[in-house]
Amino acid sequence: MASPSAPRRPKRSPSASWRRSSCSAGAATAPPCTTAAAPSAHPFPAGASVAGLSAPPPNHTTRYDRSVDGFEVSPVEGLRSPVVVLAFTGWSDTGTVTIDAARHLIEASNAERFITVDPEEYFVFTETRPEVRLVEGGLREITWPTNEAWAARLSDASHDLVAITGTEPNLRWEPFASRFASAIAALQPSLVCTLVARPAATPHTRPIPVSGSAADAALARRFGFGPSRYQGPTGIIGVLHDAMRKHGLPLVSVAASVPHYLSVDENPPATLALLRALEPMIGYVPGLDELQRECSAFLQRVEEASSGDDQIVQYVRALEEQYQEGDAPIVEPDTELSADDVLRDVEDLLRGDGS
Repeated sequence: MASPSAPRRPKRSPSASWRRSSCSAGAATAPPCTTAAAPSAHPFPAGASVAGLSAPPPNHTTRYDRSVDGFEVSPVEGLRSPVVVLAFTGWSDTGTVTIDAARHLIEASNAERFITVDPEEYFVFTETRPEVRLVEGGLREITWPTNEAWAARLSDASHDLVAITGTEPNLRWEPFASRFASAIAALQPSLVCTLVARPAATPHTRPIPVSGSAADAALARRFGFGPSRYQGPTGIIGVLHDAMRKHGLPLVSVAASVPHYLSVDENPPATLALLRALEPMIGYVPGLDELQRECSAFLQRVEEASSGDDQIVQYVRALEEQYQEGDAPIVEPDTELSADDVLRDVEDLLRGDGS
């Protein structure tokens, strides 16, 4: 009989077995499954010095055995005081703004994956469902929710890069965050930055407002941030932030205020605003010229779609007046903006009561 103090594994939905059962059955009629390939070691040179703000020496190993809590970690050595960027779909993202920023960093820097996480351990597939798509030959392919970490050397920047991306899990947030935090602390990063995007009453015709917060006073002064005063519910970004804090890592959060009336997942201007905010931290962000062109095309499409709607035109003008008066909304990282808050802003502005 187990001791009363023995830890108990949380119960999971029967749907958690979908992936293993469907991929192992091998039935001729079943759609093919895709699984993440085992990550390969990144050939970084060893012995690089750590400059700037850096974490204290780690007191843990630099890799785990395979499939410890679903994590597979390949060793990464020789990163130059890396800056770590975290972005997750879910609570802390609006559409795909933050995850697109992280993906841009990964693709533009030719980053290589060094952490993969088995979704079986952290998802209820009736809540976060896999997606099916058609591939060549009319076959169907199943894509499962992923969480990964990528690393890149940036020869034109003062720091190397680590990006953690994924989908907010349904289960076991504490071990999920703890595993990621331990693996990242082993790299001795100079800074960890969590990305947030929130809907706000800001016009698409003006630069996207970006705010930042840092608990450490020196970091706040360095980047012109303030302290976080938010209290309330949080997402996996908040839990990861706390797990990294327990390792003594330097932490900041950056949040973009995204026009709430644009019902689109991708918002290139908001993604660009987050990447611009990362430039002083990393030293250089590659590939922004192409993203700037995407922003111009996006804004042109928005103008064409909204120009025939008098109510939208009136509302955007009211937002512009508020923005010019210096009252552009600043969203604090981790703050939840409810639909009631947004509707109240709309009604106030249309009445001419923007205060």
